[in-house]
Amino acid sequence: MTALELNKDLVRRFIDTYESHDLDALWSLYAPDCYFAALERFNIEPTWDNYKAFMATFLAAFPDVHHHIEHIIADSDKVWALYNVTGTHQGPIRGMAPTGRQGRYSIVGMYRITNGLISEADFVADNLQMMRQLGAND
Repeated sequence: MTALELNKDLVRRFIDTYESHDLDALWSLYAPDCYFAALERFNIEPTWDNYKAFMATFLAAFPDVHHHIEHIIADSDKVWALYNVTGTHQGPIRGMAPTGRQGRYSIVGMYRITNGLISEADFVADNLQMMRQLGAND
């Protein structure tokens, strides 16, 4: 397997591990000094503790979360993945109480891989679409 294929495989394992709710295994896929750029878009300091809380909160809000990878591209030490996310809103998220509604939206995940671990994690999600589906406009 080429280095690019190994990097794409790591991102696939990341998604599978997240969906299985195995957070201990998930954290082992990250470099100890990983930079969590995605948190800054939510005005959250990009620390390990904040990232862990962010990811755990999302899993609690959408315990049946599923990511369907549409495209995955690797170049050098970077991997980009376009995936559709589906899940049922069963826990609080971003100040919204559980609605029981199904949500579906897209994410572009951007990862830097260093020595077989994720050393930078960033994503852009269609949060407006998600919140509308959950009833934020109701």
